[in-house]
Amino acid sequence: MFRRCRTCAKAVGEGQRKCPCAGEARWGFEVLVSPPGAPRKRHTRTGFSTKREAIVALAAVQQQAYEGGLVEPSKVTVAEYLEEWLSQQTAAGLRPSTLASYGQKITLHVVPAIGAGRLQGLTATDLDRLYRKLLESGRSDGRGGLSPRTTRYVHVILRKSFSDAVRKNLLTRNPTDAADPPSAKAAKAPEGAVWTPGELRTFLEAVADHSLHPLFRTVAMTGLRRGEVLGLTWDAIDLDRALITVTRQLADIDGTGRPIFGPPKTDHGRRTIDVGRATVEVLRSRRRTALEERLAWGAAYRDHGLVFCKPDGAPLVGDDVSKVFIRLALRAGVPRIRFHDLRDTHASHCIERGMDIKTLSTRLGHASASFTLDVYGHLMPGQQAEAVARVEEMIDGL
Repeated sequence: MFRRCRTCAKAVGEGQRKCPCAGEARWGFEVLVSPPGAPRKRHTRTGFSTKREAIVALAAVQQQAYEGGLVEPSKVTVAEYLEEWLSQQTAAGLRPSTLASYGQKITLHVVPAIGAGRLQGLTATDLDRLYRKLLESGRSDGRGGLSPRTTRYVHVILRKSFSDAVRKNLLTRNPTDAADPPSAKAAKAPEGAVWTPGELRTFLEAVADHSLHPLFRTVAMTGLRRGEVLGLTWDAIDLDRALITVTRQLADIDGTGRPIFGPPKTDHGRRTIDVGRATVEVLRSRRRTALEERLAWGAAYRDHGLVFCKPDGAPLVGDDVSKVFIRLALRAGVPRIRFHDLRDTHASHCIERGMDIKTLSTRLGHASASFTLDVYGHLMPGQQAEAVARVEEMIDGL
């Protein structure tokens, strides 16, 4: 145990009330600790008003060291920690698209608000203020706040990052555990709109001459995700057997314009699905067009084997495809839906024509049939009534 002056940092005797410089004396301690599996280390703490407080803190440090949970004081800021944490996530197996999303949310919404503060000084109250600010005025364009869904997504990122900090003994506890982000119910994604068969037919006829028509048709007739269809290569399509095998997706595009492929969204995303005859003919036509484009570009053609790409073979940008889709839908005079809603439209049409949930789940690459039912159960309100009517017919007919 020792006493030091808070002003000049000189040692102060236990019997002295104040330092000769008139500064206030504070208690502290220095101890060698031996965490399990780690070398001995000197641990110093100061700033206690009484000797008793210092003794209690010393006992706590020794107990933490014995249990392997000792956290060394650090001046690392939230921004510094998150930057280092992000740099480690690729090695941890995080998909490039997910890593880019994490980085964007941290850069835009977290660092400007709490990045300058010390990681070990961050509290649940600080996080509550952050979430409230994001909900009220979090949009980067200054047009109001973020949605509860996006704000909760920021919370999920922070919870994961700070959980890793606790595991590595940089924090004693995770401040997100006591924070109050938007509830899971408030953050639930709204049910997407879908087109009727007639509306889909109108759209496909209206864009028949557009270069992206084969892509839109393929998604609408297979339910492929955007990354899956953009990453689809010719060697994954068996046109003679009318099958598409999904083994990867377009995860990102690097600085030179080359596609970066990654695994499907889930393990169940690896699947083989049947394709209708009319869609096979559309793909055959697309194949002929792709060969003509390759010949026209010659040595300048960027051959990545992609089914859907730019005329020079370069990969398509997902956000650009989505914007073109919305613009063409409005021009076709059909209700506005998102590009992703083409996948939901396909699911709704499969359900309408009697496809069972297990088969649909496999076709869409969902982790389980129960998940598919949770997502698309609202599209089947008439099936229960039909089943009840058939049961009554069976019983009353006896």
